[in-house]
Amino acid sequence: MNDATSADDVVKALNDLTDSGVASERHALYSLGIGPNDAKVLRFLLQRSPDDEPVTPRILASMLGISSAATTALIDRLADAGWVEREPYPGDRRSIVVRETISADSPARRILSVRSVSAAAAAQRLGPAERRIVADFLDDIARGEQQDIDAISADAETSHTS
Repeated sequence: MNDATSADDVVKALNDLTDSGVASERHALYSLGIGPNDAKVLRFLLQRSPDDEPVTPRILASMLGISSAATTALIDRLADAGWVEREPYPGDRRSIVVRETISADSPARRILSVRSVSAAAAAQRLGPAERRIVADFLDDIARGEQQDIDAISADAETSHTS
């Protein structure tokens, strides 16, 4: 894009990004033989650092908005496939921690990390002020979309109860 970039150009670029994300997700799910929630959990686990809070089934259930039974089934499925392992929670033997077990050189790791690797590379090419502008811009879009979704849901609920 050049200095004469219009708002329409920005919206088109964002739509192109969304389309590439959909294609990337479709490829990941198909090539790995997993579902959308499985991929979301694996990406979440891959992005964790050793200093982060341990990931429990409760954290995963909350993140996905699913029941504890569905979370257990998801963890079982990922563990049976060799993608994750369960470990005792440090200091609480009644709880477990879920950790990813994908090797560093695995094609699965690369497939699941396409978006984050591409985004990190693009962000590195920006200066600090530009990164702040882009982060604020994307946060504004996410916040606006969530507000619109909430309003549409409220309107739909009102029309169903009328």
